[in-house]
Amino acid sequence: MENNTYQVEVNKLIEVGNYIYKQLGHGCQEKVYKEVMELELELRNIPYSRKAKPNSNTRNNSEEFICFDKIVVGLDTHSFLSEEQENKFMDSLKDVDSPVGLLFNFGYKNLQYIKVGGQCVLQ
Repeated sequence: MENNTYQVEVNKLIEVGNYIYKQLGHGCQEKVYKEVMELELELRNIPYSRKAKPNSNTRNNSEEFICFDKIVVGLDTHSFLSEEQENKFMDSLKDVDSPVGLLFNFGYKNLQYIKVGGQCVLQ
C-alpha cells in the first residue's frame, strides 16, 4: 500500500514533466531540462534536492532529483530508453532507499517516462 501513498506526488511530477516537454519539446541538452525542472519544482512548491548519481564522474550534470524526500526523478535525453538505462535508474533507487522513482526521457518525439515502484509502467 505504500506505493499508493505516493500516487498524488507521482502525478504532480508527471504533470511537471509533461509541462516541460510541451514548453521545450525534444532536442535540448540534458542540463537545460534539469534547470527547467528545478525551476518548475520551485514554482510549484514541490520539495526536492539534487543528488549526484553514483559512479557518475564522466559528466558534471549527472544527477537526479529527490522529490518529496523519497521519490527519485531522473532525466534523460536519448532517442529511446534502453534496458541498460532503465536498470541503472532502478539501481539508483536502492542507493537512496526510495520506494518510487520516475525516469523521464525528453529525447524522444514524445515524452517517455518509466515509473518504478510497485508496478513498473512504461509510457
